[in-house]
Amino acid sequence: MRPLLVVPGLFSTEIVDGAQGHIWGRLRNIFGGPPIATLGAELCGKPGAIVRVIPVIPKIFDYDLMRSLERALCGAGYRLDETLHFFAYDWRLRIIDLGATLAAEVRRIAERAGGPIDMLGLSNGGPMIRSAFAADRTLPVERVVTSGGPLGGSVETLACLDRGFQFVPLGRTISPEQFMACPGALQAIPSPALTKFVVDGDPTGSDAGGGDLYDLATWRKLRMSVFRRDPDDPAWVDLVTKRLADMRETWRILDGAPAPRRLICVCGAGIPTQVAIVVRNGRAYLPGEGKLAGIPPAAIADGDGALTIEQASAWTGADAEIVRIAISRHRDTVRTPAAFAAILKALA
Repeated sequence: MRPLLVVPGLFSTEIVDGAQGHIWGRLRNIFGGPPIATLGAELCGKPGAIVRVIPVIPKIFDYDLMRSLERALCGAGYRLDETLHFFAYDWRLRIIDLGATLAAEVRRIAERAGGPIDMLGLSNGGPMIRSAFAADRTLPVERVVTSGGPLGGSVETLACLDRGFQFVPLGRTISPEQFMACPGALQAIPSPALTKFVVDGDPTGSDAGGGDLYDLATWRKLRMSVFRRDPDDPAWVDLVTKRLADMRETWRILDGAPAPRRLICVCGAGIPTQVAIVVRNGRAYLPGEGKLAGIPPAAIADGDGALTIEQASAWTGADAEIVRIAISRHRDTVRTPAAFAAILKALA
């Protein structure tokens, strides 16, 4: 069996600080604990182990991140630390800064195995793999499989940056300010090629009320994310300017990454998905996954609730094989039997 290196998505690696303990990876981090990042401060903590599961109510309800997938892979014959490997990383950082580290891990495993390996990218792990190919253009990789990977970015990322993200009901919300304080905050916003604006109430679907997503003026004008309350806050003006410039350069680098020998993209389908930034009354309207009531039809496409098939397979120059699966929301692309079956078939 060819070795497999799994690159998890956001929040699937512990972040541990010597003084504060777990910043992420324990039950208390779902409901409280230290912020994942703070404006004006250096990032605290280092990556620890892969987070397989967080028990919310022991033996009754678990927040499953990687355990079920690992069991499915091992059930298919993979052996942990022999033919099955996981890449733990600090998901708060920029993917272009992590790409070289991931590429080195690929070469280490391939050298030990004596031949090329396969890679599996889950959600944001997909762009991470693309970054590794940009860092090392001759990676010994036979096949890349992604599941729910925002290879072209996602409007859902903008929604999280705009409104924050809550892991479970009654749990804490990771605020837009915490997200934006992370160097990799914008890593999965829509690529310049796939960015669209739709003006609410315009039957033509005109994007005249939008602008350039990678121009700070657009974020300030539309009161997006950290500019919701104050579009002139100098600290955020300086930081977001840098973040946008970094991300524009990141997409340039990713667009130049060579295509893998074989790319198979597992994509959720059958769910209305917001694919454009809606401009309503002069401000961005980004309600988030599953909250599309009142969204103009021109801003909706088929997908998994967070990603369209186009976004989930947008690797420049690759002839991607598309595998559609029926799901109920985006996270099902990495945590359900339908996803596991599609992934195993792609790896067969």
